[in-house]
Amino acid sequence: MNCPSSAPRGGTPRQLLLFLLFLVGICAAAVYIGAVPTRKFGHDIFFLLDNGWRVFTGQRPHLDFTSPWGPLSFLVVGAGMAAAQHSVDAIGYGNAMFACIAGVWGYLLCRDTVPYWPRFLVCLYLALLVVSPYSLGWGPLNSSHAMFYNRYGYALLGVLMIEALPWGDGLLRGSRAELLGGVSTGAVAAFTLFLKANYFAAALLLIGASFLWRGGVVKQRLAGIAAGFILATLAFLAYLQFDLGAILRDLDIAAGARAKSFSYAELGRKFSLNAMYLLFVLLLIIQSVRAKGGAGTGGRLVHGVLQGCFVFAVDMLLLCSNQQYSELPLTAIYALWVAVDVRACNGMSGRGEATPVSLGAKSTLLIGTAFFLVSFCTQLTGLAYGLVRKAAPSDLGSVARFTEARLESLLLYDDPAEPDSNGRRYVESVNDGMRLLRLNSVSSDRVLTMDMMNPFPYALGRPEPRGGMAAIAYNYTFSDSHRPSDQRFFGDADIVMVPKRPAAPGRMHEGLMRIYQPGLQARFRLAAESNQWFLFRRK
Repeated sequence: MNCPSSAPRGGTPRQLLLFLLFLVGICAAAVYIGAVPTRKFGHDIFFLLDNGWRVFTGQRPHLDFTSPWGPLSFLVVGAGMAAAQHSVDAIGYGNAMFACIAGVWGYLLCRDTVPYWPRFLVCLYLALLVVSPYSLGWGPLNSSHAMFYNRYGYALLGVLMIEALPWGDGLLRGSRAELLGGVSTGAVAAFTLFLKANYFAAALLLIGASFLWRGGVVKQRLAGIAAGFILATLAFLAYLQFDLGAILRDLDIAAGARAKSFSYAELGRKFSLNAMYLLFVLLLIIQSVRAKGGAGTGGRLVHGVLQGCFVFAVDMLLLCSNQQYSELPLTAIYALWVAVDVRACNGMSGRGEATPVSLGAKSTLLIGTAFFLVSFCTQLTGLAYGLVRKAAPSDLGSVARFTEARLESLLLYDDPAEPDSNGRRYVESVNDGMRLLRLNSVSSDRVLTMDMMNPFPYALGRPEPRGGMAAIAYNYTFSDSHRPSDQRFFGDADIVMVPKRPAAPGRMHEGLMRIYQPGLQARFRLAAESNQWFLFRRK
């Protein structure tokens, strides 16, 4: 579905400056927001803070604690902690760094193949995907840092799509450009491998399809992909001390546990919620093929329909393996590509001379760009809302505040749908636990929490136990048959905190206690309790 276009369109210095100003503005907003006033999944912020604190203090996922996630997202937060001097705003600092890298990476990758304004939009979109402070699929006004690793994954796959799709001059690149583009895509694949397994699967699917989209295998590109993947993988493996056994063990636990929560009913529900987007994309493709006209229309139509269905299917694969019900970033990028592609075919002659643009091409350009802009503006709305709420928090009188200095700037608003994990109940629970720990432990004690998240080591500035899990979720990160051993779970913890009112009540907590309570009783004794916590000390 590609056509030859004009000479390279790297853009003027003024255009580059404009892009960089907007990118810096997005990153500055993320830094200013820091830890967003949270309205959904408040306890999930400790997923980032706790694991970022582990990494910052020298621990490594898979080696020192069990994690279905690779080290990438934890390293981002750890870098943010170094920049933000351990404050909760480390999340915003880390996101700003990652967004800047994603935006500049995408821009450099397509500076000579994508017209300026689509390039401007898609690369800013990658940055917005990283920093917009809400969980994808849960609405831009439900501010939260929950599941932010999904945003990193989509941004990385967006960079991959920029290289994989033959934008404008994409098929006219030289061997050096093919090699460098391949290195980029190989590195992205490695980053997704050490982020979350489902994004690596999506990256492999997109890379495989890209050889069909681009018209066969180019040796230089294939060599670049191999080189980029190997080099980036070696860097991560060196960080993880080349312990492949530990990595594969954790991935096996994650796969076995996640299979327990898979539901065909949920799959059907997610597909029904998003089927209209597939229909829209197919209609856009049909319109674009008609606008191009000429010989081979039938073949181009079949190729375009298969291509659109494939991108949508990859988006749905991610949707169904995430706790996410809507928003299809890859499909949005693809819609913009269809619009740019038809404009290139209708707006330029083979000699690079301007030709009249047909009505069909104009309508395709308008519709495809509008589809993309809906997603772009959703991300922008989430960022703007977080910025406003950070500058002028609402209803402060009704918000419970954390008592520890490290957490005092963190605002968690009540969530009637999940009162135990966000807002007053959760804040009071954590405060009660910290009081209990201060009365019955010393600063060198390593604290493990038998709840989904472990807020105490970071909040109190204490050493993390070697053991535990990045996040404890029954039938999501572990199950009866796929789990860390008791010895690995409890590790070298001196104290285990058990909530009387867990943040994840019901079968989540019941499954955890059924599996690990015998090991708890064998290794620890009840030493103290409060209204909301039991404190167990190692025997």
